[in-house]
Amino acid sequence: MVADVYRSGHARVVELVSALPDDGSARAVPACPGWTVRDLLAHLVGTAADVATRRTVGAGPEWTAAHVDDRRDVDVAGLLAEWDAQLAATVAAVEERRVPGAVVGDLLVHEGDLVEALGAPQPPWDGWASSASVLVRQVVKGIRGRETLVVQAGGTEWRSPDDHAEGAVRSVLRVDLYELYRGLSSRRSRAQMRRWDWEGPCDPWVDVLPVHGPRDDEQPVPPPRV
Repeated sequence: MVADVYRSGHARVVELVSALPDDGSARAVPACPGWTVRDLLAHLVGTAADVATRRTVGAGPEWTAAHVDDRRDVDVAGLLAEWDAQLAATVAAVEERRVPGAVVGDLLVHEGDLVEALGAPQPPWDGWASSASVLVRQVVKGIRGRETLVVQAGGTEWRSPDDHAEGAVRSVLRVDLYELYRGLSSRRSRAQMRRWDWEGPCDPWVDVLPVHGPRDDEQPVPPPRV
């Protein structure tokens, strides 16, 4: 199943960037300051190549930067050709769980980054919703203490473990699942998260919920898929 998610995400990204005009790959990606669409694609391709050849030890900022730097002179067509050549081995590594599951999450989050940079509609529900639900559950179940949180999104409710404890200060959040996923992935600003439907205090949640830390630069929100 996880391999299918990666494979379908790859297909959607390929479709998205293949349709770009000649100058489209130079467009800035707001969620990834300093990166263009081509740079983001180079990271996805570099990740696939490293996964396929088991070069994931030490994954971090320098590892990611090398994906972009090593492909600085490769155009979109060349990047897509490399990704296609590595796809079978990458999918096999994901399917056999020889690499962290975060590889799939990284692809889906960056798919959203591309969608929003290009003004495209939200990715289809079946492309990201299962990953979103897993992330929400992990984040909410990890909340401990007097300040508790109930999250209602996508027809599901998640409660932090201490929600029914005596003296708990509860916040209830009702929000679109895609927006929640983007917020938890550090793709929404504090101000954008404060505008969600909160019952009870929204602080400290706008700082705590983003798994890569909070941000203050407003991010584009894609139109719903029709």
